[in-house]
Amino acid sequence: MKVTTGLKGMDSVLNGGFPSNTVILVSGGPGTGKTLVALNFLLEGAAKGEKCCYVSLNEDEGELLRACKGIKSLCDVEKYKGKNLAIESIHLGESLTLKKFVDIIESYPHIDRLIIDNVNKLLMFGDTKTSYRIHLTELVKHIKKMNCTLLLCETENDNIDTGNGEAFETDGVINLSFSELEEKPMRTLTVHKLRYTSFEPKISHELIINSSGLKLGSAKII
Repeated sequence: MKVTTGLKGMDSVLNGGFPSNTVILVSGGPGTGKTLVALNFLLEGAAKGEKCCYVSLNEDEGELLRACKGIKSLCDVEKYKGKNLAIESIHLGESLTLKKFVDIIESYPHIDRLIIDNVNKLLMFGDTKTSYRIHLTELVKHIKKMNCTLLLCETENDNIDTGNGEAFETDGVINLSFSELEEKPMRTLTVHKLRYTSFEPKISHELIINSSGLKLGSAKII
């Protein structure tokens, strides 16, 4: 069974979408479109009546809704919010540990589509790389019970994760970046890894984000 991504071009690249019961790492630098891709993915599920949740360690609900207002295709987020789409902000403090965060997620009822934004904030609560990796493994094991989860990750340069094993622990890696080879910077989306399905690896596609919506364009030679 496949979970549609909300981007027709990406569904085509992935032969129908993400495999069900998977955790996908969506990585990239600032401004590459991670949050908007994630919200677009949730809205796709909400429109189908699925239970969707956006867990933000980064921005509050107002900031996320503000990001949607400038894009026509995302304006329906408000329509589903409080019904089958929830936005939950978890404020980080001294009392929150990585283990406690895992416990919070494990207390959730079944959710069809889940976003966790972002793994970088969780990294702050890992006493060591080993403890972080252990708890990340526990988190991934639990959220794989849901239909599909996107785990957002802010990266630097051409890295596909923080260097702490997220790409190895998750089922798929979607990397967003900017191409500087054009007259103006162009957003690109590249599938680096996806278990349980066939796809063309490391082929970059233009990711178009404008006031109308999000669209995956043609393959680009980078």
